[in-house]
Amino acid sequence: MLNNDYNFIFAKPLNHLKMIKNISTLALICTAVIAISSCSSSTKDKPADTTITKTETTVTVPAKSENAPETVDYSVMPDSAILGKAREALVKVTSASSMELKDAEGKATGSELTLNLQVTNKSTLEAKKFFSVSSSDARLELDNGTSITGRESSGNTNPEPEASSQAVWSFQLPPNASPKKLNFFLDGTRVSVGLSKK
Repeated sequence: MLNNDYNFIFAKPLNHLKMIKNISTLALICTAVIAISSCSSSTKDKPADTTITKTETTVTVPAKSENAPETVDYSVMPDSAILGKAREALVKVTSASSMELKDAEGKATGSELTLNLQVTNKSTLEAKKFFSVSSSDARLELDNGTSITGRESSGNTNPEPEASSQAVWSFQLPPNASPKKLNFFLDGTRVSVGLSKK
């Protein structure tokens, strides 16, 4: 009887342990199957990515505003002038343009003529001739017969010997007037260049 009691006492817990081990193994296998099937089904359920992206760039040119200033470009003939008694100054007009000026109500008050100049000192280093072509000495003749002086906006017109300098001159034109001719003066010499609308 002791032997049967012994089997009865120890046999039952061993069966429970085997059963728990089998259930744990079955649960682990089921979890793995579910995990694998959910991963494989998620890629099957999604449609293939066939999206094509098209990018377009649109450049919009703004329409001319009513209050935008009107600009006019000018041709200069001849585009250069040689000045000075020793012909040491070469003045070249590289560009000429005017911009219409208006008051707060949009009424034209005239225009501003801008000239870009390149001034070259043709004297040698040994001769050391120095000069300055002044905007206040120059005269801009207008189509209405009047002449006006200008001002130097930037740069300089007094280069060293065998060198060049850049300058910008401005002239304030009255309403309804156009430039006709620019007269340069230096050391008792005078040279004129003509201006005409392009």
